[in-house]
Amino acid sequence: MNNSRYNTLDSSLNPIQYSSTRLPLESASTLPPHCYTSEVFFAREKETIFDQCWHFVGRRSEFNTPGAYKSIDTIAGSALVICSESGSPKAYINSCSHRGTRLKNHGGHCRQIICPYHSWVFDLDGHLKRAHGMQGVKNFDKDNYNLTPVRLEEYGGFVFINFSSGAICLETWIGDLPRQMASHTPEKLQKVQWNASFRVNANWKFLIENALEAYHTGTVHKESLGSQDSEAIQSQGNWDALFVPNEGDKSIGTLPGETQQMPFLPNLSSRGRTGTWFTVVYPCTQIVFSQDCVWWLDIKPLSVSQSQVEMSALFPKDAISHPDFTQHVQAYYDRWETATKEDNVIAEAQQNGNSAGSDRAGRYSLREHCVHKLNNWVLEQVF
Repeated sequence: MNNSRYNTLDSSLNPIQYSSTRLPLESASTLPPHCYTSEVFFAREKETIFDQCWHFVGRRSEFNTPGAYKSIDTIAGSALVICSESGSPKAYINSCSHRGTRLKNHGGHCRQIICPYHSWVFDLDGHLKRAHGMQGVKNFDKDNYNLTPVRLEEYGGFVFINFSSGAICLETWIGDLPRQMASHTPEKLQKVQWNASFRVNANWKFLIENALEAYHTGTVHKESLGSQDSEAIQSQGNWDALFVPNEGDKSIGTLPGETQQMPFLPNLSSRGRTGTWFTVVYPCTQIVFSQDCVWWLDIKPLSVSQSQVEMSALFPKDAISHPDFTQHVQAYYDRWETATKEDNVIAEAQQNGNSAGSDRAGRYSLREHCVHKLNNWVLEQVF
C-alpha cells in the first residue's frame, strides 16, 4: 500500500496504524476509538462507503399503488421513492429542479409531485409538467428540468437505492445471500403494520458490530434473551451472517419462556429449521431470517456519533390473515423492542467510553469473527 498520499492528512487516515487490525483474528487488534469519534474518519467513510453503497428503503409492497411515496434520508443524500404510473417504484433526488426545495417528507400518497415553494408540478415518472411563472423565460425547456433519478433495485421484495451511477449492481453487491436464504422465500412474505424507530447517540459501527456477534448476549441481554451460541458461515459478496442454533422447535423471534409461536415457514431447508441467520448487508442493514418470520434492523448514520435505527418484519400471508395474529404477534414485537433498546443503551455506553480520551485499541474475542471481518471491510473501503 502506498502511504505517501496520507502523510499530510489527519493521522486517522494513515493506514499504517491499522496494520494490527489487518492481522488474522487471533492476533488482531480492534479499530482504535478515533474510528468511532473522528469527524475526519467519518467524512472518509461517507465518501468511500455511503456515497457508493446500497441503502435500504423498505418493501416493494409499500409502493404498489401509483402515487404511494416515501422519503428516505441517508448520509449520502435524500431520495423520494414513489410508485410510478406503471406500478413500479422509482427513486429521485428529493429536491425540486427549480431552486432545490425539498419535495416530500415522511410517506403518503399523491397524484402528482408539487413543489411546496413555487408549485412546479412533476408527474409520477419525474417529468416536469407545469412550471408556473416561467412564461417568457428564454431558452427554457421543461424536458431539461425533470427530477434527478436515483438508482433503485430489488431483492426478495426488499427495495434498495444507490446514489452512485458507478457503483456495482445490487445483485453483485449481495453476492450469494439470495441463494443461501432462498428457502425463506422473502419475496412471498408480507410486511406487518408494526414499525419501530430509535435515535441512538452512537456511531453506526457500534450498532452493526453488535448485530454481528452473540458474545454480548449473556451480559447485555442477561435478563431478556440470555446467552446465545453462534456459528460462522461462509459468504460471498458484501454481506456476512451469524447462524444461531435454536433450542428444539422454538423460534428465536420471541423471548425465552414465551409460549406464543407462529408456524414455521413452509419451505425451509433442513438447516433453516434448526436456527436463525442474523445477516448484515454491508454496511449497516441487518435482515434476520428466522424459522417463522423475517425481521430487519436498518441503521442510518446521522453523524459521527448519532444514528437512526428503523425496524419492521415479515410473516407469511396465512399467518397475518389468521384471526389470532394480532394477539400472537405481540410477543415478537415485545422481544424485538426489548432487545433493541438494550443494544442501544450499550452502544451509547461504547460511544461515551471511546470518547473518554484514550485511543488504545483492544483485542478481539474469537467469538467476534464477524466484527473483525466488518472492520476490515471498512478499512478496505476507506483506503
